[in-house]
Amino acid sequence: MKIINKLIIVIVLFFQISTLHSNENEKIIPLRILGNSEAKIIIEEYASMSCGHCASFHNKYLSEIREKYIDTGKAKLIFNDFPLDRSAMIGSMVSQCMNDKQFFPVISRLFQKQLDWVQSDDIVKAIYKVLKPLGIKEEKIISCLENTEINKKRWDNLLEARKFAMDKKNIESTPTFFINGQKVEGKFDINTLNETLK
Repeated sequence: MKIINKLIIVIVLFFQISTLHSNENEKIIPLRILGNSEAKIIIEEYASMSCGHCASFHNKYLSEIREKYIDTGKAKLIFNDFPLDRSAMIGSMVSQCMNDKQFFPVISRLFQKQLDWVQSDDIVKAIYKVLKPLGIKEEKIISCLENTEINKKRWDNLLEARKFAMDKKNIESTPTFFINGQKVEGKFDINTLNETLK
């Protein structure tokens, strides 16, 4: 495991100084949508996997929004990674490595157990322990972080998406939400959504 942790550090250092060069044909991060893709109400979320307020939204407020709007087909949630630090980037690399069926259960679990892995000295082992109840194997997590071409592209895509969000959508902090294109400031819960839709 020490080898894997060293590998992660090498990847982090390499991509911190690398030039972003991906083009549209190299995009490998799919659009992550919770709910009916044809829903009229579009909730866009920009979140960092290490962000405490992001975890609070997913742990405390999302379930009520899901019950009233998402599970009824009225709204869809589009999740966008906006990593703020090394731990968040590793969390994003692992979650974005998952298929569509696994993605939202994985980020939900990572937010629920955020304190168990974000500051861990052995972050790979900690993430594995958090995701093990979902049936995610340690080998899968390691494969999401190895120094491979697809992981390099995924890392580049995450950084490009964050830069786009900063430059084009004026994202400065997490979590940030948009409702049908309208930026919502401050706390976001079922009451905020109801008021915004009036």
